Amino acid sequence: MKFYKYQIVPEILIILLIASGCKKNDEKYDETPPVLSVLPVDISTVTSIIAFGADLTPVQKNPAFEYIVNNSTVQVRSVCKGYIEEIRLNDNFPDYEVWIKMSSNSIWTIIYDHILNLNISKNNNVIPGDILGTVGTGKRTELQINRIKKNNEELSFCPFDFGTSEFIQQHRLFTEIWCLADSVIP
Repeated sequence: MKFYKYQIVPEILIILLIASGCKKNDEKYDETPPVLSVLPVDISTVTSIIAFGADLTPVQKNPAFEYIVNNSTVQVRSVCKGYIEEIRLNDNFPDYEVWIKMSSNSIWTIIYDHILNLNISKNNNVIPGDILGTVGTGKRTELQINRIKKNNEELSFCPFDFGTSEFIQQHRLFTEIWCLADSVIP
């Protein structure tokens, strides 16, 4: 029996797709939302904030809770469980972004912006309260919750949407005004 090139190609293509880790059409994304139970910084060290949804420019809204604290040694803690998907050096500041996901196929990403003295590495697992590092440049850090939609567009959501009642209550010890929008484009 003769084998022709066109008979083998589909089988090779299937093998290559499986080996490359491409998702099958029937593989589902993990839509389980994060549960935020620990504050990222000690609220007693916070001197000011920039609320989620605040105007940053005429067209850009703040996609995070931004905490400005009273000293540069304030620790930044994980607000939920997950694993460190990525650590990025910021372009405009000499500090880092830490990206945490709950699972490899999660549609949710927790982004901590402006962290120094990292206490974690890529692919580490974290639980609520684990120390990620200290606040970054300008004695500040940010907490951002992003969701990827099916068309690969991202939206940021107010962290209170995922916070336990204690998480929300502890924030309100500082101020009642944390969320000025439900969601924004990051």
